[in-house]
Amino acid sequence: MSPAPSGEDGEESNLIRPYALTGGRTRPSRADLTVTTQVVAVPVVGGPDVDPEVELILALCARPLSVAEVASRSGFALGVVRILVADLADEGRVVVRTSDWERARPDAATLRSVLERIREL
Repeated sequence: MSPAPSGEDGEESNLIRPYALTGGRTRPSRADLTVTTQVVAVPVVGGPDVDPEVELILALCARPLSVAEVASRSGFALGVVRILVADLADEGRVVVRTSDWERARPDAATLRSVLERIREL
């Protein structure tokens, strides 16, 4: 999908379009959506009409894709995709799965400590 038509330099449409797609929201309703979270669409027969952007995301997610891949393939900003995917998950239109590694990832202090110990060797 190409960006919406704009004024002379195109900058205006690039700012307005994400706002319009997310209804002005800047954060997803879920905290579990990282760039590696896998998203897959739930098949629906005769579902409600959806916006073309949502339809594109659902089509892309016919097979599992990461949130980052959905953003890349759709051409939408990562933040916009996270909000739209969260909405779809809340509606039961997609299933999201975060890997166990994402949940058990060490914090920054632990990683710094390990790096310091390695440097001491």
